[in-house]
Amino acid sequence: MKRVLTVFFLLFLLSGAFAAEGAATVEKWSGNAVLPVNPAEEDGLVNDPENSYAWSMAEYGDYLYVGTNRNYLKQIFSNFGGSIPIDIFPESKDKKAKIYRKLVNGEGDWELFYESPMVDITLDGTPGSVVLDNGYRGMTVWEGALYIVTYSFFESPYSRVLRLADPAGTGADLEEVLRVENHGGSGLRAVIDYEGALFIGTEDLNLWKASAPAAQLAVTTPIAMAMVSAGPVNIPVTIDELGGKDGWTKVADKTSFPGVTPPVEAAGWGGIWDFAVYNESLYISIADPGHGFSVYKSDGTLRDAGTSAKGTAEELWVWTPIVADKTLNPGALYDQGLGTRQNAAVSMVFFDGKMYAGTFSSWSDVLNALMSRSQEEALQKIALMLANWTPPQVYRFDEDDVWEMVVGDVGKLPGFDTRTSTWRAGFFPSADPAVPNLSTNRYIWRMQVHDGHLFMGTMDMLPILKIIANALEGTDYGPAIKQLFDYLESGAAGNPAGFDLYMTENGKDIEIVTRDGGFGEIFGKTASGDVGDFYNYGARTLVSSDGLLIGTANPFKGCQVWKLTMPEPTPSGSGGGCSSQNTGIFALMLLLPLAFVAVKKGR
Repeated sequence: MKRVLTVFFLLFLLSGAFAAEGAATVEKWSGNAVLPVNPAEEDGLVNDPENSYAWSMAEYGDYLYVGTNRNYLKQIFSNFGGSIPIDIFPESKDKKAKIYRKLVNGEGDWELFYESPMVDITLDGTPGSVVLDNGYRGMTVWEGALYIVTYSFFESPYSRVLRLADPAGTGADLEEVLRVENHGGSGLRAVIDYEGALFIGTEDLNLWKASAPAAQLAVTTPIAMAMVSAGPVNIPVTIDELGGKDGWTKVADKTSFPGVTPPVEAAGWGGIWDFAVYNESLYISIADPGHGFSVYKSDGTLRDAGTSAKGTAEELWVWTPIVADKTLNPGALYDQGLGTRQNAAVSMVFFDGKMYAGTFSSWSDVLNALMSRSQEEALQKIALMLANWTPPQVYRFDEDDVWEMVVGDVGKLPGFDTRTSTWRAGFFPSADPAVPNLSTNRYIWRMQVHDGHLFMGTMDMLPILKIIANALEGTDYGPAIKQLFDYLESGAAGNPAGFDLYMTENGKDIEIVTRDGGFGEIFGKTASGDVGDFYNYGARTLVSSDGLLIGTANPFKGCQVWKLTMPEPTPSGSGGGCSSQNTGIFALMLLLPLAFVAVKKGR
C-alpha cells in the first residue's frame, strides 16, 4: 500500500530559507534570497543575467564552485541567424565566461573566482582578440584536485581542462592540463575517473586518458583560424595543432564508434556526451541528432596502439556496442536512439544496483519551426514537429546491459511494452494512453543520487516557446507560433512552464518535487500559476552535499542556485501519471537547466 504523507507547510522568510514542518528546507543562494521568487528579478548568481546557466558545479574544500556560460542562447541565435528576436535575452555586455565560488556552508557572498582570458587570433589572416572560454561545462574532483572543463564555441580557438590543486587556491593558481583545438566539433563535456586515470571526451569523438595530467606549456599566439563552410553555416576552425596533450593518450576516436556522425560532418552538435562506471567497465554515451544516441562500453582491452600523425600517443581500446547502429555494429542489443533519432542524447547515473539513463529529445524540428519566415512555412514545420513529437524517457539497465523503461510511453519504441512506473514520457500528467502526449519537457538534463533517492531534473521547452510567441506577435508567422504554444500549454495542463524535479527511491514510485521552476507548489501555487518561476527552464546541475544543491538554467534572467535539505528518508508515496496536485512527500525546491543547442551543442 502506498503511503501518502500530508504535510502542512509553515512558511517563513528568514535568510532566504523555507521550512516545511516534518518535511525539508529550501534555501536560495543567489540574487534575492527572499522566497517565493519573483521571476521578473535578475539573478545570474550575482544579479548578472548574462550568467545564463549554472553549467557546472562541484564541492571542493570549503567551497561550492559554479561555472557559467554567458548569454548562451542569444549568442547561438545571433551566430546562426533566423528570425527569433534576440532582444528577448539580456543586453550583451561581457562575453567572458566566469567561475564563482561560495562557502559550502552557505555563509557569505559569491566570489568571482575566475573569468575567461582573451586570446589573440588571426581569422583568415585578419588579426583579432576573442574570448577563450565560452563556458565552464564540467567539473570533477579527482586525486585531491578540482578539474574544470571549458567549452570552445563561436570564435574560440580551443577548449581546455583546468586544474586547481590546492583547495585554498585562487584563480591565479589554475593550471592548463589539456588543450583541444576547435575543429568545428571539439568542445569538451564529459569527464570521469576510471581505473586510476582521468578521462575527457570531445565532440569530435576523441577520448583522452591521463594517469597523471601535467601542466602544459603555454600556446604561441596569435593562433591561426579560418572560416569554413559546415552545412548551412560558416564556422571558424583552428588551422594548426596547438599541442597541450603531453601525458595524455587517446583511447577512442571516430573509428571506435561506427555509424555515429561527428558534429563537424553534420554541421550540428553531438559527440561524447556522458560517462558512467558500472560492472568494472567504462560506459560512454554519444549524442547524434541525425541518428539517435549510442552507448558503448570498454574494460580497457587494447585494439591497437601507436603514435598518430600529429605525434600524440594512441592506445585505442575495444568498445562494445550496446545501443548503436545495428548494421555496422552486429553485436549491439539496441538500435541508435532505441529506435528513433528523436532520442538524440542520453545521460547516465548509477542508482540502487542499476544504471539509469535519461534521454534528450532533439530540438531540430522545434528550432526549424521557430525560425520560420512566413505563416505557411511555420504551419508546415509545426506539422512535422508534432508528427515527430517524442518527449524524453527514463530507462535503467542491469549488468547484462538489458534495458527496461522506467518513464515513457509503452509500445512507442520497439521492445518496450512495459514500464516500471506509471509515468508517461516527459512525465506527462495524463496516464491515459488515448490522450496525446504533449509533454513540453525536452530532456532529463541531470540526475543525482542524494539521501537514498534518485532526483531527476528536466528541461522544459514551454518557457522559451511562450516568450518567443509573445515576442513574435504581429509578425507574419507569429499567429502560428502562438497557436502552437496554446495547443501545447493546454495539452500539458497540470504541468506549467518551468523545469520539473522528481524523486524516487525504487524506480517505481516517483514523486513530484516541483513542476513550475519555482516551487510554487510549496508556496501555495494557484491555478493561475502566479507563484512559480517560468523563466527557469532547466535544472542543469545537481550536487549531493549536506543538502541537494541545484544550479538552474535561465537564459532570460540568469541562473540560480538552490539548496534542498531533506528529512530522514521516508517510503515514497503515489507514483505518476496523475494530476500535478499529487505533489507527494517532499514537494520542494529548485530550478533551471538547459542546453538546447541545435547546431553546435549543450551541451
